[in-house]
Amino acid sequence: MEDKVVLQVMGMDSSKYGGIERFNVELAKNLRAKGFKGVFVYEEEPANHVFVDDLEAAGGEIVILNSRKSKLRFCKGFVKLMKQYRPVLVHAHFTKARFYAIPIAYFMGVRKLFVTIHSTMVPKREIKPHTRLWCWWANKVSKVVAVSENIRTVYKENWPDAEVKRIYLGVERIEGDRGESREKLGIGNGQTMLLTVSNFNRIKGLDVLSKAVKILKDSGMMHDACLYIVGQPEADKAELTTLVGELGIDECVKMEGISNEVPTYLMAADIYVQPSRSEGIGLALMEAASASLPLVGTRVGGIPEIVRDGENGLLVESENAEQLAEAIAKLMRDEAMRKHFASNSLKVYKEDFSVSGGVSQTIDYYGI
Repeated sequence: MEDKVVLQVMGMDSSKYGGIERFNVELAKNLRAKGFKGVFVYEEEPANHVFVDDLEAAGGEIVILNSRKSKLRFCKGFVKLMKQYRPVLVHAHFTKARFYAIPIAYFMGVRKLFVTIHSTMVPKREIKPHTRLWCWWANKVSKVVAVSENIRTVYKENWPDAEVKRIYLGVERIEGDRGESREKLGIGNGQTMLLTVSNFNRIKGLDVLSKAVKILKDSGMMHDACLYIVGQPEADKAELTTLVGELGIDECVKMEGISNEVPTYLMAADIYVQPSRSEGIGLALMEAASASLPLVGTRVGGIPEIVRDGENGLLVESENAEQLAEAIAKLMRDEAMRKHFASNSLKVYKEDFSVSGGVSQTIDYYGI
């Protein structure tokens, strides 16, 4: 007898073997244990072949269906996928995948439908009329997963009758040898390593962080310190290089581009910084907490659910380079505070952000 299929319509590319990829491997493994096959629909072939191998070894399968170039082509392709796999459950992620996959799946007879909201929600009045109409209908036929309590709260304010469950996706714990990691990256014993893992999208606030580094440099705080920025595609890296050059902070900023070695950077770091203007929740922040790092983040979206001000990190207002610099400097000066926050970060991770917990809650929500 063939396995029953759970179709995960990702609506995204996979450029590295990161947190969401590891979540999907764990999800595929747990679905397999229950007699289901997880089929993951991506926009393009994942860049990291180890991820593909691990997912297949876990009992999952990857299918490529691009929704960017032609919406009609996506719809036709998705209808073919539905006929081929005849899934018992469809779970759609990100806007384009949700917008087209859920109606097609419903009208082709699937009644276990789920959508995940990954991004910070805006008030209903700011949502375009056709999107409001879609949400009104989708809330009647599908269940919603919100990746942060902030998103869940705003979603329920917008649509009180919707069935919404907050599920932290969760990440694998980052472990390793700090000394070996720092040696691998060429970081000296006396050097303070600041780290952020992010692309150069404006909402990530890397321009604000760069200005904060400029303030720290001008005050003498970056003499034995360096900021590592990991996760930018080459085109974005070039734009960031220009900004860093204009600010005159070239010697204390290292741009590492997209990397599958994020665990090495996390184990080597002293302080993790998330300067976002908007953030659903932030898997990189979860990973930083799991690596026992003190955190600095902005008071937006789901960030305060991970960065607990005064407990495992410091929160600042977004768009405020001065506050950001002040918080980083405070941690750089106070070793005892760093150690206290680091210990609490691991506790926060274990309580709320393990990948096993996120997968377990997801499958329970599925009711399969």
